[in-house]
Amino acid sequence: MDFFRALGFLTILPCPRLESTPEDLGRSSGWFPLVGALLGALLAAGHAGLAVLLPPPAAAAFAAVLWAFLTRGLHLDGLADTFDGIGGGYCRESRLAIMKDSRLGTFGGIAVASALVLKISLLAGTGRTAALQALFLAPVLGRWAILFALRFFPSARPGGMGDLFRKGCTSGCLFTGTAAAVLLAAAAGGVPGILLLPLVPLSALLFSWWLASLLGGLTGDSYGAVCELSEILSLCLFAALR
Repeated sequence: MDFFRALGFLTILPCPRLESTPEDLGRSSGWFPLVGALLGALLAAGHAGLAVLLPPPAAAAFAAVLWAFLTRGLHLDGLADTFDGIGGGYCRESRLAIMKDSRLGTFGGIAVASALVLKISLLAGTGRTAALQALFLAPVLGRWAILFALRFFPSARPGGMGDLFRKGCTSGCLFTGTAAAVLLAAAAGGVPGILLLPLVPLSALLFSWWLASLLGGLTGDSYGAVCELSEILSLCLFAALR
């Protein structure tokens, strides 16, 4: 049941729809990397088919569009709100207020555009086999990174939905998600996958610490930003070691 909660929350893929509280979703977070594996498998399959018909830049662009579509742009939206708040606010309260505003600002637009451009260019510049590995593994590691942000940093809005979600993510969830991520990275990622196992948690913790220092904690948007940046880091390493 928790797997389907995670799948329904993180993607638009068809699955049984369950009534879920924020705490329920937090308890389902141990399944996030496996949801990432399903998402990655679909992206890799789509890219493999498109690469037969299209040049690498076009295939990479379609893969990035599919990536955003399958996730409803959930984490891209969090990235945009986070950078709108950081770029437009001058104190904790003003940053959090901007992040609650549903409108897209300049900094958020730049962040989303940058994320998409980086994903497309990194995929296009990676060899075909490595690109498929990267597409499979990046969603796994991005959702694994969220677990570190959930477990080790306080909520910027105590008592809110994000705080309840965070409290549902137990040490057991982190252990389960880590076991899945390690096995998938070792089995499917080759040398880049192994190297990313320490790099992803470290970058997630450092980025989360920086956000928490500005916001007094993390929000749901922060988790999306952590995911996006961890995915880009994963693609960067595969491209560098292609």
